[in-house]
Amino acid sequence: MKILQIMCHPDYNGEHRVSNILAKIGEEKLVEKGFSSVEKINLYDPSVHIPVMDKFMFNYEEEKLTEKEQHDKIRQKEILNQWKSTDAVFIYMPLHNFNVVSKFKDYIDNIVIVNETFKCEVESLIGLDDSDKQITFVITSGGEFDKHIQYTNLDFAVQYVRGIFGVLGIDKIKVLRVEGLDLAFNDKEQIVKKAIVDLKAWIEEFSRKNKK
Repeated sequence: MKILQIMCHPDYNGEHRVSNILAKIGEEKLVEKGFSSVEKINLYDPSVHIPVMDKFMFNYEEEKLTEKEQHDKIRQKEILNQWKSTDAVFIYMPLHNFNVVSKFKDYIDNIVIVNETFKCEVESLIGLDDSDKQITFVITSGGEFDKHIQYTNLDFAVQYVRGIFGVLGIDKIKVLRVEGLDLAFNDKEQIVKKAIVDLKAWIEEFSRKNKK
């Protein structure tokens, strides 16, 4: 089984960031369970190029693209092929302004491609991705978005992830929330400890379901 780990924290090498801490622990647990093929992409690492789509380059002929766009098209194909060849994806992300981080949106624009990962019919969208692909979305936030009445209507990030992967035909999405990290009345250390326990428990379950 090929597993892709996507790290989405702007402080890409910040070892104290909860998102990065969980990513490291999650990777170690996967390896412990025998998943040796864990490929990583850190979206904010300066050495990682994620093209920003200002046109749908994938369907353009080479001669109609600038030199930069030609390079971006090659990179987009690399990102797309990596995604399509993956059996399971673990995404680690902090919430930013009530939504996904901008680099993740750029990443999504490189894999949501008509006639590659989905197709359009008269009145519907048909996913072309592997319907058995398991997505694990670990999202950290300062507020409590599934509890506080003001925040529940701003729960865009989880809605976006479920919706956009649904377009690709993927509905196996496990959401692990790590909430309330910035609330004064919460014990941040205990929240992180619980998140680690929950993540390890999910990987145990994931392993039982997917280990052959």
